[in-house]
Amino acid sequence: MYLINRATMFGTMLALLVLTATAGAVYAAPDVPNPVVHVVQPGDNLGRLSERYGISIAALAFANGLSSSVIHVGQHLVVPGSDWAVNPESQGRDPHQPITYVVRRGDYLGWVAREYGTTVEAIMNASSLASPLIITDQFLTIPAISGPVSEDAAETVVDAAVAETMDDSTEVGEEVNEVEARMRQELHNAHYPFAFTESPDEINRVYRDTVRGEIAMPADVVVTYWTYVSEKRYEAAWELLTDGFQARAHDHDFEEYAQSYRDMALCSAQAENMVIAGQSGSETVVDADVTYRTGAGCIPQEFNMTLTLEALPVSGEWRIEKVAVTPSREADASEPDAGDGGSNWIDIDISAQRVYAMVGNRRAREFAASTGIERYPTVTGQFQVYVKFRKDDMRGVDFGVPWYLPDVPYVMYFFSDYGIHGTYWHDNFGTPMSHGCINLSIADAEWLYNFSQVGTVVNIHH
Repeated sequence: MYLINRATMFGTMLALLVLTATAGAVYAAPDVPNPVVHVVQPGDNLGRLSERYGISIAALAFANGLSSSVIHVGQHLVVPGSDWAVNPESQGRDPHQPITYVVRRGDYLGWVAREYGTTVEAIMNASSLASPLIITDQFLTIPAISGPVSEDAAETVVDAAVAETMDDSTEVGEEVNEVEARMRQELHNAHYPFAFTESPDEINRVYRDTVRGEIAMPADVVVTYWTYVSEKRYEAAWELLTDGFQARAHDHDFEEYAQSYRDMALCSAQAENMVIAGQSGSETVVDADVTYRTGAGCIPQEFNMTLTLEALPVSGEWRIEKVAVTPSREADASEPDAGDGGSNWIDIDISAQRVYAMVGNRRAREFAASTGIERYPTVTGQFQVYVKFRKDDMRGVDFGVPWYLPDVPYVMYFFSDYGIHGTYWHDNFGTPMSHGCINLSIADAEWLYNFSQVGTVVNIHH
C-alpha cells in the first residue's frame, strides 16, 4: 500500500492551497459581452476548469477576484474569453493593501519581489511559504508596502533562501528540474516532512495521490498492503492501517506488529480476486483471496479475507480498519499437525469446556473456558490465528436486541468473527455462555495471547 502521507488534499491540481488566509484585493474582470458563467459542481477545481475551457488558472483567478485556489460548490465563476493580463499592475496600486499574485511561467520570487516593491522574505511570510521555490499558477500574497525596498535587498534574500533550500535537497541530486521542484514545494508547504529528501519516485507517488487527487481505490490499497508485507516493507504496510487498528491490535507498537509477521517465517503474501462487497459513506468492504507462503518450504496457505476500509477525514485516503478471515478450504476437524518439535498450538475441547496450550504433543497449560451456547454454537475444525488485538470492541444483535462490549481484552480471531478472548462480564467459566467465541478469564487470556502468534493453529472439537 501507500505510505500514510501527511499531506492534505489540495483544491487544484497544480496550485497550492493557501494555508494562511490573507485578504487580497478584488480585481474586477474586464467588460466582456455575454461572458460564460460556470456554476461550480462537485469535483470541480481550478485545474479541471482550466483544462475544460482552455484558459489559464491565473486568468480564472483574475477574472473572478480569487485570492486562493479554493472554490466552492454552487459558486458562479466568470470564464474569460482569453488569457488577458492576469495580475494587478505593480505601478499605481494602493501600497497599503495586500494583493494576490498568480505565478506565471518563468517567474521567480526575487523578480516578483522587486516588481512589487517588497522582499522575498515578506512574500514568503505573507504566503506561508516554506521555501522560495514557486510554481506556475501558485497563489501568492504580496503584502502591503511598509517602506522602500531596493533591488539588491530583494535579490540578496532570495539568493540566501534558494541556497538553503538546495542544501536541504542535495540527497536527491544536485539538479532539481522544474516539475520535481514544483512537487517538492507543494508537499513541503503541506507539511510533508521529507519533501526535499525523499527519492524522486516517492515524491512523484505522493504528489500524484495527494495533490492531484488520484487517491488509490480500496481494492488497490488491499493489493498494495499485501505487496508491502510480501516485500517485508512493514513500515509502509503499517501506515496503511487506521490509528484504531494500530491501537487495538498492537497498542501503537510498530515493532510488535512487524515481529508478528517475522514470527510467521513469511516467504510471500499475495492478494487477488478483489470484490467490493459493500459501500456506505466513508466505509468500503472488500473481499479478497489472500495466499501466504510460509516456512522453510514456503508452503501456501489460502484464505478469504473481508477487509473493512475507512476513508481518512481530510485526505480521503483509504486505510484498513478491520479484517475477518475464512479459510478458503473446508475446515478440517482432524488433529492438527503439531510437528515433531516444540510447536505451539491451541486445542479446544467444547465438550469439556477446556482450552489447552499445546507444545508439540505436550499440554503446557489448561484453562476453563466458556464456548458458544446452543443458539450460537462455536465452529469446529482446524484454524489459525489470523490477527491479534490487545483490545477490541464487539457488537451484535440477539433476537433483535443490539449488544455492545467495548475494549474486550486479549482477542485472537481465528475464523471470521470467532475469537479467543478475555471476559469481564461473567466468571461462569466451564459453562457455555458465548455467541460462539471462546471466553477465558482475563488473566488466562493474557497468558494464551502471549503464548500464541499470528499463524498459531487452533483446533476445535467436541
